[in-house]
Amino acid sequence: MKRILIFSNGEKIGDGIIKLPLIREIFNNYSEYEITWLTYGNTVYSHTLKNLSSKFINKVISNSQLSILPWKKISSIYDFENEFYDIIIDTQKTVLKTLSLKRIKSKIFISATASWLFSDLKLDKIDNKDKYYVEKLYDLIGLPLNKKLVYQSSFFFDKNLMKILNKIFINKKNCIGIAPGSGENNKKWNINNYIEISKHFEKLGYQMVYFVGPDDKFEKQKILEVFPDAFFPEDLINDFTGPEVVMASTNFLLCSLANDSGVSHMLSTNVSPLIKLFAEKNPIKFTPPNTLIETISAKKFQSNDINKIPVNYVIKKIENFLTS
Repeated sequence: MKRILIFSNGEKIGDGIIKLPLIREIFNNYSEYEITWLTYGNTVYSHTLKNLSSKFINKVISNSQLSILPWKKISSIYDFENEFYDIIIDTQKTVLKTLSLKRIKSKIFISATASWLFSDLKLDKIDNKDKYYVEKLYDLIGLPLNKKLVYQSSFFFDKNLMKILNKIFINKKNCIGIAPGSGENNKKWNINNYIEISKHFEKLGYQMVYFVGPDDKFEKQKILEVFPDAFFPEDLINDFTGPEVVMASTNFLLCSLANDSGVSHMLSTNVSPLIKLFAEKNPIKFTPPNTLIETISAKKFQSNDINKIPVNYVIKKIENFLTS
């Protein structure tokens, strides 16, 4: 069997969610290959997202500890000396890591590091304009095939999980998702803004559905202080991971509102609209194209402070989704 190895720095939860359509595309286009996902650091594909990624990846090797030094083993914990891959694709751009990876034997080595200096194949035309960063990975994956791969927002949901969620949501009507947290404080829109929006739409007869991550205990506490019966779907399901529950829940939402966070990536399934709030980061680089995601940047209000985004402006955006 032919073998392909994909190398990355590693994936935290947001990164892992973002790349799920990519690994599905790799599987679809390299179906005759054994697919190995190798990471320099840790990856959620070996634990939190294993249920989702294992459908498309044959083998995950994390924390590879690759060495550039020729008198040392390629990896101190994995045996790559006798390994051979038909194709190795390097998705990161650090020179030392690329040189370490290149020690693994392959027929075709692809890397955009140092303006493609180490790559056997190169893009005919390098597109340096701002675009969703996963699209650039699609360019790498398509190179050995001499094929232009186009990003598609393709996610999938476990049938048994959908049955459970159908029961949980059966009496919930006109649901709006709210994801008020983030792993970084500067990305958090004030929780009181989310509470104000929740009150506004509850008065209009909508059901608020809350999604929080492991770093969002403060936000969850504030929500429960105001809404003691707040609905958190993840708290009601034990047989599936939180990311799987959040992603599948988008099938029951009219729309969602979230900060730029790992949970927002889970809500970015393109099943229902999402409004995503940004501080100083460029939304284009972190938002899939041609999807139901609308971004609101603090820069629109001449600031890098996410809390400069007005509540009334966000309410109007949500109302536009609900009435369109």
